[in-house]
Amino acid sequence: MEANLNNEYANSQPHNGFSLGGFSEELNKLQNGKEYSETLKKILSTAERLKQTKETDIKFDDAIILQGSNKAIFPRSINLIQGQSGVHKSRLVENICSAVLKRENCATELLGFSLSSAAPEYALVYIDTERNLSAQFPYALQTIQLNAGYSKVDHPSNFYYTSLVEVQRGERFHVLNEFLELIKEKTKKPLFVVLDVSTDCLEDFNKPDKSLQLIDLMNISVNLYDAVFLCVIHENPGSDKARGHFGTELLNKATNAFQVSFEKNAENKKTDIVKVKYLKCRNTRTYEPFYAKYMDEIKGLVLASEEDVQAVMNGKKLKAPLNKMVELIEFILIDGLPMSRLDFLEKLMDGLETKVRTIQIRLKEIEELETPIFNRKGEACILIKERRGKEVFYSLSTKGQESEHEV
Repeated sequence: MEANLNNEYANSQPHNGFSLGGFSEELNKLQNGKEYSETLKKILSTAERLKQTKETDIKFDDAIILQGSNKAIFPRSINLIQGQSGVHKSRLVENICSAVLKRENCATELLGFSLSSAAPEYALVYIDTERNLSAQFPYALQTIQLNAGYSKVDHPSNFYYTSLVEVQRGERFHVLNEFLELIKEKTKKPLFVVLDVSTDCLEDFNKPDKSLQLIDLMNISVNLYDAVFLCVIHENPGSDKARGHFGTELLNKATNAFQVSFEKNAENKKTDIVKVKYLKCRNTRTYEPFYAKYMDEIKGLVLASEEDVQAVMNGKKLKAPLNKMVELIEFILIDGLPMSRLDFLEKLMDGLETKVRTIQIRLKEIEELETPIFNRKGEACILIKERRGKEVFYSLSTKGQESEHEV
């Protein structure tokens, strides 16, 4: 390895105070002949590559996966799909995988996903950690192939897959690393790797050292082997945050991130409309969400019609949706001062353009659920009402500091 590095940089110019040309010999002369580590030599090699690239006209990579006209996934990138359990994250992934494998004569609609005409042919590597091996995962693999224009009995040469369900959690990261190394030896094509579910590839997704092992593996593969990673991850229950320390780091490192959820109606209940939100777009503006529906007949997702989406949206406008109600309460009570019940209800009715009965129902839900409402300081509060003489007043209070006059 050292000889190769010496040859590569023998003609390089002085940089950062010393010459990188033949840097291993020169470094050894410094500090009384101290032997420098291979790691230092590696980052000096990176510094030289950056210097050479900096001298050129930089051309940014274009997307390899489009969703309609949106640039959904870029080469040499880490991407994530997050959502609560049961919102069809894996079925969204199936459509993206089919787009990667899709034959030219295949006319299957894949939620608008397509492989860019300028993209190279990728080796698709699907690693599952959740579904059973008798029906669930094999059916998903069949679906990917059928939607890409293959038959069930075909075995595309650029489609690799396995499952880690039979591997103990403590061994999964190491065997994953070995499996990817094996695939790299078998193909010259860049890899498009799906980790479904990515946290299950780790011994402990809450430990920084374990989490960063997988992050580092992906970063190295992205830069050395032109790999693309698509990581599926669950959100914490009742939250929109991806699970664990790994989820936090993954979102930070991701080029693009998608959030999958069920669109809710005016009663804050799930509908059959699946919302796919562009949570993060590093290389472009943040796109508008798109909507899908689950179809029992095909056990998969299709794009939702404009009529279906509009029906849900119109329903939410007719009645005060809970999230809009919370936002308006935050605005009305932002100064921290109590407000009389009559004034409070009047402002809510005006702001949400609805009747007092609907407002009362929503207020009851907010009080019973202790829905967090944030004050000016960003503190999570609950809505309380208290009697002062003959009048009732509403205000925000941090938990544990409710008034003795609360009703």
